[in-house]
Amino acid sequence: MKYISSFFINLSRKKKVLVLVTSDCLIAFSCWIVFGPPFSLLIATNFERTLADLITTNFLSFIIPFLLTFIYFYLSGFYRSLMKFFDSKDSIFRALIGAFIFGFTWGIVYIYQYDVIRTNFLSTVMLQSLLLSSVFYAFLQISRDIARLIIYPSKESLNAKPVLIYGAGTSGNELYHSIKQNPKIKIVGFFDNSYDLKGTFINKIRIYGKPRHIKKLSEQFPGLEIYLAIPSLNISERRKIIRSLEQYKIAVRSMPALHEIVEDEKKMAEIQDLSIDDILPRSIVGRSDISFEGINVMITGAGGSIGSEIVRQVLDGLPNKIVLFEFSEINLYSIESEINLIKKTKGISTEIIGILGDVKDTKRLRDTIYSHNINFIYHAAAYKHVPIVEYFENISEGIKNNIFGTKSVCDAALACEVDKVVVISTDKAVRPTNIMGASKRFSEMLVQSSDKKSKLTKFCMVRFGNVMNSSGSVIPLFRKQISEGGPVTITHNEVTRFFMTIKEASSLVIEAGEYADGGEVFILDMGEQVKIIDLARRLIYLSGRNVSFDEESEGIQIKEIGLRPGEKLYEELLISGEEEKTKNDKIFMSNEDCLSDDQLDSALKELIVSVQENNTRNIREILKKYVEGFNDNQ
Repeated sequence: MKYISSFFINLSRKKKVLVLVTSDCLIAFSCWIVFGPPFSLLIATNFERTLADLITTNFLSFIIPFLLTFIYFYLSGFYRSLMKFFDSKDSIFRALIGAFIFGFTWGIVYIYQYDVIRTNFLSTVMLQSLLLSSVFYAFLQISRDIARLIIYPSKESLNAKPVLIYGAGTSGNELYHSIKQNPKIKIVGFFDNSYDLKGTFINKIRIYGKPRHIKKLSEQFPGLEIYLAIPSLNISERRKIIRSLEQYKIAVRSMPALHEIVEDEKKMAEIQDLSIDDILPRSIVGRSDISFEGINVMITGAGGSIGSEIVRQVLDGLPNKIVLFEFSEINLYSIESEINLIKKTKGISTEIIGILGDVKDTKRLRDTIYSHNINFIYHAAAYKHVPIVEYFENISEGIKNNIFGTKSVCDAALACEVDKVVVISTDKAVRPTNIMGASKRFSEMLVQSSDKKSKLTKFCMVRFGNVMNSSGSVIPLFRKQISEGGPVTITHNEVTRFFMTIKEASSLVIEAGEYADGGEVFILDMGEQVKIIDLARRLIYLSGRNVSFDEESEGIQIKEIGLRPGEKLYEELLISGEEEKTKNDKIFMSNEDCLSDDQLDSALKELIVSVQENNTRNIREILKKYVEGFNDNQ
């Protein structure tokens, strides 16, 4: 069998089709011999005539149906379908039509040939036509099944992963055909709560419709996973389903969203971990549709989590040019390669320029902005990891990058008369308890001051909470810890955080640039804060594991390790004043107090000296003096 399989697999596409056509011709001829006129007439005449004679005299009733059937097969693309997917709806439908044409064309020709049959045996012949069609179709199916066994022998592993496909519609059926040949997967059923589908079958696989069936299947098939095949559902409907599945402690994975499938059909076969979007208890802000036609845009920190997504979304706005300003060579290479590939795929003419540079280098910034005639700047370059910046040997570098780097960007933008500068900030800037947060609040005040200095350049800031799946985010850490068997570590049971996706954050940053009139802080309505321990539990449950409450019990343990230096129990987004609405009901605006120019100048002079001396104690004292609400308990 192995050698036969190898022989057929190595045949060219044309030769495989030739084998199929030859096989179908033999099947058609055999069916006609047995169920058509030759054999039946041979019996009727008590074998007084030879079979060869009967075949010759009745050959017209074979050749006409044969030619019509195979012309239809050719024109319909019947032989263009891959044999391993012969049981798809399209292939089955074509086979049925072809069999119908063969059988009933034979009946019509046969009736036309013999007056006596037309007169006395019309109904008998028509029934015989139906029988011939049925047998021909059945043998077409059998021949494909045999061929698949030879060419694609079953490789289902004894350790094949049991999978329940949630959704028995078109997407579920397509997903089934996409993954059924995978030897590492065993499809045990479909699940769909549609009343009309309950208890029915797709490709001989049962459709279940009651929650108790999921529990029963999980007991019957240890290690069961659920594949969500409902890409057309909106996020709230998906979340409702996902919440209902948490109780079963079954790993849940998902097909890509419908718009992704439309953009790339290959994604239909991709099964992904659940997006964190599915878990968040709020609606998701969509991508920006801002136009950048005729505009030159520069993104600092273009290779980072936020910066790279801003680049992707800005590209969709079809700017004249995008300058990727990045300190890390590998990050610059990655984002530049990706964006150029997207350009090529979508046929976009935007010029992409990759610039290696440090945001602390004002001259490098100014030269880049001037030479490329930059209109918009999105400043996403910053040190953001609280424990790293909080470490005493890193404090000076954090100040250099976050404060003086931002000042360099603002100074360069002012010198080159850039139209707009949008600066990324953080909720940790509000009444900060760590150096990173204090440095970001000081940066905000620098941006506010810069806005006051120019009538040509508009500056604004976008302040938001934690960005999920960004570098250093808790979500990838939790996923990694779960995959390793735990424990999942949290700093404190009562810690809460605002969360948003990278795409949301980037969309907000871009849209804020449109609303900016100068000096504003834009804030996203991020809903309620999420308890980190609840997030950890949900991720554990949806990975198919149990939560363990001690080291002895089975499951993934959640372990409290204590607050990190500078870490808050909860975050805030607003320092003072009231939020003002914008055109987008998810985006609010706040005009917050700022230090005077003299105060900022004094603070900068003091910081420069302390940074040069690497005097971390003085740096803390300076920030406490000038940043409202800064209290690090040091």
